[in-house]
Amino acid sequence: MTMYAKLGRVDDSVKVFEGFDWRDWVSWNTMIGRMVVAGVKSDGFSLVSVLPACAHLERLVSGKELHAYVVRNEDIYDNSYVRSALVDMYCNCRRVEVRRRVFDGILDRGYMIKPTPEHYACIVDLLGACHIHKSVKIGEIAAESLFQLETYVASHYVLLSNIYASAGLWSKAMEVRKRMKEMGVKKEPGYSWIEAGDVTHRMKMEGYVPNTSCVLHSVEEDEKEMLLCGHSEKLAIAFGVLNTPPGSTIQVVKNLRVCDDCHEATKFISKIVGREIVLRDTRRFHHFKDGACSCGDYR
Repeated sequence: MTMYAKLGRVDDSVKVFEGFDWRDWVSWNTMIGRMVVAGVKSDGFSLVSVLPACAHLERLVSGKELHAYVVRNEDIYDNSYVRSALVDMYCNCRRVEVRRRVFDGILDRGYMIKPTPEHYACIVDLLGACHIHKSVKIGEIAAESLFQLETYVASHYVLLSNIYASAGLWSKAMEVRKRMKEMGVKKEPGYSWIEAGDVTHRMKMEGYVPNTSCVLHSVEEDEKEMLLCGHSEKLAIAFGVLNTPPGSTIQVVKNLRVCDDCHEATKFISKIVGREIVLRDTRRFHHFKDGACSCGDYR
């Protein structure tokens, strides 16, 4: 039930719930919407567990209904964990103004907390996805903080290098790579894996445009596109399309974060072949269906 809910497949979650021979507080907490209908009172833990399932646009209405339920119940309304879950939901649904109002209403906030690498990584993530919006200054500040905390973690350097590359600052991108080499910091090779027991489509005809900003090489544009074709997740998905039954879900796991181009390409692949694709990287599950991703393009 929880797995289906997190993937946004609420109907499947309900089917599992209705198939229970018995229902205890755990199963009711998972299916909070049915709790309200049945008159079973929920608590803050119930809401915190279910709000993440509403954290994308097609479930925003359900999230608003839960927000209204919180407001009507004073014993839950001041729960900082519930408020934080609401902030996260509205953030993922791109309702920034509502998110800010909910945040401002939190009475008991995480002040005087010593920052950790996870906090700085979140700052890079949450402040506009710097490499997408070319927010170079913000990326530099966050990355330098990460370098001080975790000097030999390659992903921090790669992130800053990608930010420079997406902004067209190739000399700075190469400086970061040179700095990595001089310090002996090595990037982990990317690989993906898939478990698996003919019509040819060209994605460009469907509207796909390769995102070559993540290719850190001084080569021609067509050569950059060829380099992108060899990314491990693309190869794993292609293998899945060829070696799994038509209509079945393709599930791929990658040891690194999925790049912008592979994310965009996978959306087109899911639409062209009519398959659901679940790609798990180091950050989150990406559930692709009909040309869209459950992350709302927030990687």
